[in-house]
Amino acid sequence: MENKKKTYLALGDSYTIGTSIAFSDNFPNQLADGIRKKIDTDVEVRIIAQNAWRTDDLQRGIKRADLEERYDLVSLLIGVNNQYQGLPLEDFENDFRNLVETAIQYSGGEKNHIFVVSIPNYGYTPFGKDKKIQTTSELKIFNTSIQVICEEQKIDFYNVTDISLEAEIKEEYRAKDDLHPSGEQYAVWVSSFLENVIEKLQ
Repeated sequence: MENKKKTYLALGDSYTIGTSIAFSDNFPNQLADGIRKKIDTDVEVRIIAQNAWRTDDLQRGIKRADLEERYDLVSLLIGVNNQYQGLPLEDFENDFRNLVETAIQYSGGEKNHIFVVSIPNYGYTPFGKDKKIQTTSELKIFNTSIQVICEEQKIDFYNVTDISLEAEIKEEYRAKDDLHPSGEQYAVWVSSFLENVIEKLQ
């Protein structure tokens, strides 16, 4: 494969930007590094994400951003703050469908160049342990909804929630805030879907 630079648009919230860790250790940048090492192709990463963003915040952020017309790869990870703030599932689903349509637009209509990442379970962190059962139940509903929408749209859905549960017993899987994933946890995420993502670029 020729060494032609690829472009990657990562849409999300704190789990995308990598709150409380080095920017280079967030999952989009680790994914880009993994692609570069595997197939000797540079990946230019553009991240539209902020800590505490809900789906509506992300929609506004995208509209404000000066984006290219098309990206070779687009990812979406959003929803934890909708759940955390107790906002209606129906509103989330409407927003999420719109965000998927936006992702399709920026992929140039190439659904195979898009992937969605599940919401991690922060109930298995020291920060969220007091509401672990409630959080787990609610996030299961959100993630099931996300997966259904992805199946309807024939877009890849990567489940990292199971990996996030290990933060309960693995301190190295937690950032210094005892809430967000560490670079080590993000590395495990990336290894779980790297090969599939590479196929999207070939």
